[in-house]
Amino acid sequence: MISTIAIRHTAGALARRNVRNLQLTCLRPRATAGAGIANFSTSPQKDEQLIFMPPNLKIDTRTSASPFAGLEKVGARSDEPEDDEENNAEGIESQLDELEISEEDDDDDDDEGEYYSLENKPEVSYAIPLPERLHVPIIHFKDGSEVGTIHLSSEAFGQDPIRTDILHRCVVYLRNKKRGKRNGGARTKTIGEVSGSGKKVRNQKGGGTARAGHKRPAHWRGGAKAHGPKGSIQDYTTKLNKKVRKMGIRMALSQKLKEGNLILVDNFDLGTYKTNAVQRVLTSIAGIGGKEGISGFFVDHVIDDENENEEESLVTSLGGVDINLMAGCKNIPRTSVTNQQRVNVMDLLKHKKLVMSLSALEKLEERYGD
Repeated sequence: MISTIAIRHTAGALARRNVRNLQLTCLRPRATAGAGIANFSTSPQKDEQLIFMPPNLKIDTRTSASPFAGLEKVGARSDEPEDDEENNAEGIESQLDELEISEEDDDDDDDEGEYYSLENKPEVSYAIPLPERLHVPIIHFKDGSEVGTIHLSSEAFGQDPIRTDILHRCVVYLRNKKRGKRNGGARTKTIGEVSGSGKKVRNQKGGGTARAGHKRPAHWRGGAKAHGPKGSIQDYTTKLNKKVRKMGIRMALSQKLKEGNLILVDNFDLGTYKTNAVQRVLTSIAGIGGKEGISGFFVDHVIDDENENEEESLVTSLGGVDINLMAGCKNIPRTSVTNQQRVNVMDLLKHKKLVMSLSALEKLEERYGD
């Protein structure tokens, strides 16, 4: 049977909760029109300069996903009752006294909210819609000036929406491929693998010894190992269809263009392999490299002209990449240089900027375009 004390305790808890909800409802100030205060649940109007964060909303304002990111805190909210609500507040206080509810029970509910100013709110950058997004300028690599424009392939660079599931499958495939096959460790020989004849070593009976067949049993010297380690090779590679891998490249290229992180240059012919010269050019074009710079992924396609005098010919590329660019980027952090054949989803997503030459663009559009 339920005791009388338990019934009184339950009834008191329910009454305390109902009165607390009533108190919060009555003491909450009403927002008046034209007061210049924007609630978090509503979009701020043009004349509103403040946004309020309720005390029960626990959001870290430092995260970029927070609606208060980049806003300046201006003050806290004062819960002072208005003139027309004083009578209700006095009645509630009398009810609280009758129920003997202390103010310590409502510490969490009496916390004041915070106001944030909308004056310094960062502007939201929106992606250029298709097909205008496919019209991209061409940058001169040496001085950073615009030398022309080009219209990209909609099949290779115009995928919308971006399939993140395809990108995830490609990344998992590349990571497993990088792990490859590994040796499992020690491996002992079984009876079928150890060297030795299968001939019966002695007669079945009459010798006074144990019966024996071949001379390779596990308890004999030079025999096999019973239940030893198998040491099978661990294969971490997984299968992914070629069409899905091509689709992942298209999604990654389209994402770079949508973010505005795709830079097209006429060529990477800088004329020098000095790291300082290459660093100055990369910083002026897109802020790539350096101690506080962003990461960059360079894709090139260079074919050397055939020359009869191989000894006198000048080597301008190595592995399909401009040799000066490859040598100059060796000591620049957060930069990678590759040819158009080795472009993969993981490298495209790992680097912030994608810098591509026109020759590499032509080959990529030929392979992943229409």
